[in-house]
Amino acid sequence: MNENTLVENTQQSLTNREFKAVISALEQAIDPEMGISVEDLGLIYSLQATTQDDDRQLRIIMALTILGCPLSAELQTIVEQAVLANSSFKKVFVQIDPRIDWDPKRMSRVAKMTLGIL
Repeated sequence: MNENTLVENTQQSLTNREFKAVISALEQAIDPEMGISVEDLGLIYSLQATTQDDDRQLRIIMALTILGCPLSAELQTIVEQAVLANSSFKKVFVQIDPRIDWDPKRMSRVAKMTLGIL
């Protein structure tokens, strides 16, 4: 797991175990164009968990490397499926926030090495 994650646990709404499970799941959610996980690319900005009818739900706020990315819907589905399959959350809502300007500085060392930036 990327111990240096920049993902915010909004209002500390996830337990430590849930947070680690979600970050691990996000490392398995691979951007189809870049071949790198959304976690390593730094696309995920915040996680917020809630409980409704005894089911844990998760809201994920993410950015895209470029606005108007033709694979944005596919990327949302990839993130949602990875988290549902690898965590205890019963519902996952992935929201792309167009107001967030993604910054390449958010990429992990692994992503930078893979892309030849380091």
